[in-house]
Amino acid sequence: MNIDTCRFCPVRLQGVCGDLPTPEITLAPAPVQVMAAGQDLFSQGEPCRQVFMILDGWVCLYELLEDGRRQILHFALPGDIVGFRPDSRSSPFGAQALSQVCLCPISRSRLVEAAQANAGLAFRLACMLYDDGAEAYERLTSIGRKTALERVATLLLELFYRLRRRVPLSRGETLQIPLTQTHIADAVGLTAVHVNRMLGLLRQKGVIEYGNGVFRILAPSRLFEIAGADAQVMAGRPAEPMSRHLHSSSSCIQAGPLSH
Repeated sequence: MNIDTCRFCPVRLQGVCGDLPTPEITLAPAPVQVMAAGQDLFSQGEPCRQVFMILDGWVCLYELLEDGRRQILHFALPGDIVGFRPDSRSSPFGAQALSQVCLCPISRSRLVEAAQANAGLAFRLACMLYDDGAEAYERLTSIGRKTALERVATLLLELFYRLRRRVPLSRGETLQIPLTQTHIADAVGLTAVHVNRMLGLLRQKGVIEYGNGVFRILAPSRLFEIAGADAQVMAGRPAEPMSRHLHSSSSCIQAGPLSH
């Protein structure tokens, strides 16, 4: 990626390069990579030699058990960085494209050198990693202590919140989420059948509706109540603008086919 490409990067202000002045922003001399849905950026157990900035699309971080069961640890969105470690040890998890993704590959050693030379970049990287950790702790609490219904509601709110923060839209517009019920199940520690029941229950309660690949949140305040969620904690930052939007009208999430 050259300086001109970096200058017009769609996620530069959100990404790790956001605080770098133009002459310094080239962290990735390699060309932008495009991967199809289902491809692995890197596999569980591989050494981490590259870090990937997501320019477009969705990626999940996952861990596989010996019998093939999968736990989705995190959903990475445009602007997120995945695969960073301060050393070259093997990754304890893998990363897979959930949709076609556009990636900016950065050498791990180059990123470490740049962070050592630029305090702003180092602090921004630390903040991004902290946000990832905070979301992981929230997910752990949800899986460990919340009911099945609360887990599904919490995940829907988390994804909606994160997308809205990255892609400000006017009311009535949709946000695309390329997830199936199996993805949701692997993220919240349930079976796909159980997830289907919980989505059906939320629909029966008049909180959401879905069909033709679209989730619509009909009663945001009720969904927060069911999830047992706090808006500011979930966002990890002041949430007043989002709360005003959520409580003022219904909102749409464009989803995948919700198949098993």
